[in-house]
Amino acid sequence: MLRSDQWVLEDEQGLLPTKKWQKTANVMARIFKAPAGFIVQHSPEGYQVVIASKQDTNPYPAASVIPPDTNIFCRKIVETGQELYVRNAASDPFWDDNPEVVNDGFLSYYGLPLFWPDGTPFGTICVMDFETTEYHQDYLELMSELRDLLESDLILLDQYQTISELAVSDELTQLYNRRGFFNTARQRLALAKRSQGRLGLLYLDADNLKRLNDNKGHKTGDLHLKKLADVIGNNIREDDIAARIGGDEFVVLSSSNTQLELNVLEQRLSKDLNKEGISVSIGSVLIDDPSKDLHSWLSLADDRMYEQKKLKLNTLIENQ
Repeated sequence: MLRSDQWVLEDEQGLLPTKKWQKTANVMARIFKAPAGFIVQHSPEGYQVVIASKQDTNPYPAASVIPPDTNIFCRKIVETGQELYVRNAASDPFWDDNPEVVNDGFLSYYGLPLFWPDGTPFGTICVMDFETTEYHQDYLELMSELRDLLESDLILLDQYQTISELAVSDELTQLYNRRGFFNTARQRLALAKRSQGRLGLLYLDADNLKRLNDNKGHKTGDLHLKKLADVIGNNIREDDIAARIGGDEFVVLSSSNTQLELNVLEQRLSKDLNKEGISVSIGSVLIDDPSKDLHSWLSLADDRMYEQKKLKLNTLIENQ
């Protein structure tokens, strides 16, 4: 998933249209008759060349990273949010410590800012030349058009990711929904099968939610479920999977490798939920055979959850 605080080149899903962007950089450099053209990303780690025009004269290949405090042309654009046209860097002492000028011999730079859909800086689109330049206004307007096309791609990617997240996320709790859980959990089971590992499965059901909805309204019931989801999220590991798969039913696929680890997670969840005034019944299963169908493991955990719920009910009746 593409995020503004990560390098887009590290996105494993391959969402960025790199071939299209590569053609854009190549065409841009050819039209400007520039020895180098770039699409550069900014992040807290610095400035990374996402796309470099395919020319022998271009000294910076894709994936090159420049530290964030380096006085480069792209940094100036990111800091100001404005276009930058330096016709002859040698005539301006401001660029005396710019490695692109001092080390690589570039004299001219023209670039425009690129923005993520939320308005934060993505980076720049730019051309650089070893000679002093005086680009015609038509060329500058063309660069603006190319910039708009790239930003349109970022908007489309953002919309795609939003739709994809909605398809697998529960709107109320922000956990996975049933579809998201099964898609992700099956991948995790396949990985566990290859590595001969184990996984833990918890099936949680909120007690007395119907009574809460009937007595205090569904808004209160929704807040109850949100709080339950928050407690789950605060207790699981980063690589665990948590989902709301029904009205008051939640599941956690944990990286717990032993029954003891799974028991500790279950006890921690129960303790923190009790602190929030939330009562749940939990069914616990250690998945020691990841090759078995996920539905069978869920069914077993569900049965154990109902056993606990029945035990609670019988205890309540006995105490009356």
